Amino acid sequence: MENYKLFVRSMKVMGNKMYIYLGAIFVMSISFAMFGIMSSFLMKSVVDIAQTGEYQKLAGTIVVIVVIGVISLLIYRVATIRYNVEAKRVYGALSEAVLDVEMSLPYSYYEKHHSGEIVSKVSYDLTQMGNIYGSRLRRVVMPFLQVVAFLVPMLCLSWQLTLCLIAANAVMMGVEMTLLNPMHRVSKSLSGINTRMTSRLSDLLQGMEQVRMYESGHQTINEFKRQNHEYAKESNKKILYTACLECSGKGFELLCSLVFLVIGIFFVNKGYTTLGALTAIYTMYGAFSFQFLQMGKYIPELVGCLANAKNIFDFLDEAREPKNWYVEDVLEAANIDADMSVSIETITFSYDGNGDVLKDFSLDVKQGECIAITGASGCGKTTLSKLLLGLYPLNGGTIKVNGIDFRDCCLGDMRKQIAYVPQEPYLFNGSILDNIRMGRPQATEDEIMQAAKLANAHEFIVDFAEGYETNVGERGNNLSGGQRQRIAIARAILKDAPIILMDEATSALDNESEQLVNDALKNLHGKRTIVMIAHRPSTVQLADRVCCMG
Repeated sequence: MENYKLFVRSMKVMGNKMYIYLGAIFVMSISFAMFGIMSSFLMKSVVDIAQTGEYQKLAGTIVVIVVIGVISLLIYRVATIRYNVEAKRVYGALSEAVLDVEMSLPYSYYEKHHSGEIVSKVSYDLTQMGNIYGSRLRRVVMPFLQVVAFLVPMLCLSWQLTLCLIAANAVMMGVEMTLLNPMHRVSKSLSGINTRMTSRLSDLLQGMEQVRMYESGHQTINEFKRQNHEYAKESNKKILYTACLECSGKGFELLCSLVFLVIGIFFVNKGYTTLGALTAIYTMYGAFSFQFLQMGKYIPELVGCLANAKNIFDFLDEAREPKNWYVEDVLEAANIDADMSVSIETITFSYDGNGDVLKDFSLDVKQGECIAITGASGCGKTTLSKLLLGLYPLNGGTIKVNGIDFRDCCLGDMRKQIAYVPQEPYLFNGSILDNIRMGRPQATEDEIMQAAKLANAHEFIVDFAEGYETNVGERGNNLSGGQRQRIAIARAILKDAPIILMDEATSALDNESEQLVNDALKNLHGKRTIVMIAHRPSTVQLADRVCCMG
């Protein structure tokens, strides 16, 4: 029942195009079967004419059958093109849906799940689910329809012989269907192992220094190897099951051919059918039996892909970040006041409900003010920054930006008012220019350079041979920590948001880099409202006011 529900939902993903897709499979099946039927009737006509000696009918019969056969092939080709177009379209739509969910999930989801798990869904499960539309369903439906198409003329030619052949093939189908559950289990197991392997590989690549320097790094490598061996073991099981399907199919094909010859000769001798009809049935039976075997082979594989589809559907069903944490339908923020202050009033927050990270915390920041928030580790400084960014809903209290309550407008509107600079800013693999431009995609190069100058980054950028076109590398690894931080500040400046939120922006820098970043902050003094979460005295001294949490 679960597989049936998954299959139905997989089809509904296609929307109205489902009928075109299924119709294309239907037309492909019938037209291809029709070509085989015409070939069989051609053989029947030749045998019958050879027995009766009515050779004058041969030419006309051949022409009619060949014309019908050619038309069938042309129709088959057109339907095949339509089928492939729809299969690729739905895979593209699924990919977009998964990406949309990835970009819409609450921040808490990414804190609770390893990035490798998400990558596995995109790379492995999505590909396997795409196989349902690309081949697996077709390989189940087409054989069934072709079996029905071949069955009609075979029954007309000799229903007794045809029923005997159906019985023999039904036994064969039953044997192959015993692999249905094992194929489902091994496909589900492979998906889980692939998720764990992807997570380990992500850890290895991102923590290469630790992997090489610490014993636990070697243990991580060994764990990846162990999971790789486990994956190979499960893959071998799947290969074994597939081989069993292949072998049973070939074995039954030979057995059924022998049964057909024995029964066919007996029926001709008894006068139940003619030699011409027997020849036609035999010609069709080869294709009939092959397609019957295909159903038994590909139904288990289709079920295996449905196991991957379940993982994708579970992911698509994850709760997304709402437009507003408190009210689903809110009006767009409008008429922004000139006073860009931040007002935090008696807020309370807990991640799990078992203990408050923040309780009755209040803070007011005036427009153009620079405030430093300090406190011991674990007092809630970073949590406060997450709440200001709207990444979590408040348990109590209110946060207002420019006098507008978070509860009364869209999260997107509030986030437009804040530019964020984290402790470890993420730079995308691309040019310095593109990384700064992320703050405002429509910005001109002059505006980008001006932002870089305010961030104290322009001088080191132009010292590079390629200047602003210099590639920063993955995560900005081609740059120093101070350079990455100043590019992040330039990006925040370019966003042109009235508030800049900085979370320990200088804590991991050396003294020289810290001084350069601090000089950049001085350039912004009075031009933006700056909220700094900091603990270094030299950074704290830049603030107009200090708020100590704890």
